[in-house]
Amino acid sequence: MTEPQFYNRRRWIYAALVIAILILTALNFWSWFFVQDLEIRQLGETRRQLTSLTRLLAGQLSSNYFLDEVALPESTSPQVIAIERQLFDFKNRADIAAILLVSFDQQTYLDHRFETDDKSRSRSFPINQALFQKALQSDSTYADLRLLGEEYFLTAYAPVSNFAGEALGILIVDAPAGVFSGLTLFKGRLLAIGIGGVLLIALFGGIIILATRRLFDSESRLRRQERLAQLGQMAAMVAHEIRNPLSIIKGSADVLKKKYAGENNELFDFIPEEIDRLNRLVSDFLQFARQKELPGEPLDPARLIGDLVSRINDPRIRFESPPDSAAIPLNKDAFQQVVLNLLENARKATPPEGQIEVICKKGRTYRISLRDSGEGMSAEVLGKAFDPFYTTRATGSGLGLAITRQLVEQMNGAIHLDSSPGQGTTAILEFPA
Repeated sequence: MTEPQFYNRRRWIYAALVIAILILTALNFWSWFFVQDLEIRQLGETRRQLTSLTRLLAGQLSSNYFLDEVALPESTSPQVIAIERQLFDFKNRADIAAILLVSFDQQTYLDHRFETDDKSRSRSFPINQALFQKALQSDSTYADLRLLGEEYFLTAYAPVSNFAGEALGILIVDAPAGVFSGLTLFKGRLLAIGIGGVLLIALFGGIIILATRRLFDSESRLRRQERLAQLGQMAAMVAHEIRNPLSIIKGSADVLKKKYAGENNELFDFIPEEIDRLNRLVSDFLQFARQKELPGEPLDPARLIGDLVSRINDPRIRFESPPDSAAIPLNKDAFQQVVLNLLENARKATPPEGQIEVICKKGRTYRISLRDSGEGMSAEVLGKAFDPFYTTRATGSGLGLAITRQLVEQMNGAIHLDSSPGQGTTAILEFPA
């Protein structure tokens, strides 16, 4: 599988996981929305039926009794008894919770209970004032869903008119709506289950995405290790084939130089210099080809870096170490080579008036940051910085940073670069504390 195909497959798998999580979340909430829609439909149908019933009962009261006003005549008057008996019959036939006739000033209440006490007739009732006034001002019927304790009731308001069609009072019909109590309870449980389900989906989705990401990272590292192993084998073979002829060439150059020592020929100096450069390149190849465990011992990184900075003696380097010493498992030679490689790159990139900062900090990990004030790197160069044989310089093997990362990882550490054009470059090393 090629590199573009690998990353394309990675993007498709991530997209599929996200879509699957969204679908599961939508299905998880679908039942709640279904019950919500069912509740709205049920409320609309129940309200329509109750308003029709209330309008019918109000019409019967208006046609059966020629009312001039809804007032409180004698409690034993035939008109009051007849109205209350009519309300009683309405309640029993319609199987409703309460029915009452209220005057427009809300001072007189006639209901189905045949009350003879005037105070009882003037008892309070939880009236929706907005709907009460609307029913008085128009010939329409209105309904209101209310919660009383833990039970729901649907209350309808309809005007009762006299012979001239003038509204004298409001007929209020109160019907139990227990189905909404059950729907509300069921909807609340579904919402709780839905939220819990979404949290579980998010948790498992995150675990799956994290596991998939680690799987892809492991596959990417294996691909890189396989590629590096192949390059290492090739480098070792080439280095072995080159080193022996170089030794012969260097020996021949020394013989020629002694034989013609009196002649002023720069080739006698040029040949050994180029041979030494090729030998260094071959050494880099051989070191890159080695994949062996590095023995470690507890060492203080700050002390090792301080010794290297003192030996380099470059005034541009500013070293900052933690106040207390800390020992972490390191291979001394490998660690010194890593720091020297990074310092050498920083010195080449930093102008004479620039500065190089080396800072050591100990926390959850031992962190070493090395920042230069050079020109920095573009995103493209930064992405290839650790690739073997990649270099932006005219000379060099392109193995410096590749070997550096190899040594850091062999010491169970990690390295990454942070750089942008014109902002310098920061190399960050992290080792287990």
